[in-house]
Amino acid sequence: MNNGYLRNLLHYLSSVYDIGGKIKKLRDNRSNPKITTSAIAFTLLIGFMLKIRSFNQLDDWLEHNDFRRIVPRKMRLPRIDAIRDSLKLIEIANIQTLHYSIISTSIKNKLVRNGTIDGYKVVPFDGVELFESTMKSCANCLTRVIKNVPHYFHRSVVGAYVGQYPHIIIGQEMLKPKLDRASKDEGELSAAKRLLQQLHRQHHHFADVIVYDALACNAPWINAVKSYNIDTVIRVKDIRLNIVKDAKAAFKNTTANITWIFHKTTTKIVTISVWETSVKMKGVTDPLRFIKFSEKTTDCNTNKSKYNQMFIITTARDMAVKTLYKIIHAR
Repeated sequence: MNNGYLRNLLHYLSSVYDIGGKIKKLRDNRSNPKITTSAIAFTLLIGFMLKIRSFNQLDDWLEHNDFRRIVPRKMRLPRIDAIRDSLKLIEIANIQTLHYSIISTSIKNKLVRNGTIDGYKVVPFDGVELFESTMKSCANCLTRVIKNVPHYFHRSVVGAYVGQYPHIIIGQEMLKPKLDRASKDEGELSAAKRLLQQLHRQHHHFADVIVYDALACNAPWINAVKSYNIDTVIRVKDIRLNIVKDAKAAFKNTTANITWIFHKTTTKIVTISVWETSVKMKGVTDPLRFIKFSEKTTDCNTNKSKYNQMFIITTARDMAVKTLYKIIHAR
């Protein structure tokens, strides 16, 4: 990325998203800092845009003044120690406000107007573990014990657009530690419901489809998503569930509803066969679509095949099965 292109991109970010103005509002809790928080944030922004792999590489670029022709002349550039000190004490609420503003502007500018997969705005939710230590902890840490040693960590549920680029992270909700006399930390689905509520409050109809893994294969989650007029697609793995047993019984000795073939690579051909039925889940008013995807991947060089199957349930009554296949694989 040459300097001229980078300067134009930074100008665009400032004029459309007011990144420069919002960065100036960032604050941290350092005492009498010699370098402003905004200078540090601006340096990190350029580093991210240039895909710098580590702080050590960033420090090397700063040492050789590689950023000098990009940043304002009067801006004093930080070194790595100042960046670390600032990030330890930066006020998270201001960063959250900045992120919210970027997402709101992106949606307002119709970034996902035409959807991300076959015209649908698709947002998977997923749990992500962020940090772990056996030595350091804070009041918001979750805890697990391995061989009598407490491990402290943070975990969150993240939502992001998938399909067409850019894959923007639109929200994140942290899991809460056990409180008062609770015996366990908060479960992932509780945080996911808060994230769902938060995103709807901030951006209204932010998604047409929310995708989740087998953890969400239950009535409370399905009803929560439906209450916001959003469909859900859920991977099903537990073969002991009644809906799985009912569906497998319905599929027995039947031919596939639809089959198609595509070339995964120049030498690998994938054959997809699909079985579909309608199932009832206790606690959910309307029937759900239960779909079985069977994949046969054939290597043209060896003529050997590998087989895989996948089950999903969905509230999307009219969505094409090929679209559902794309959605579950994009997750």
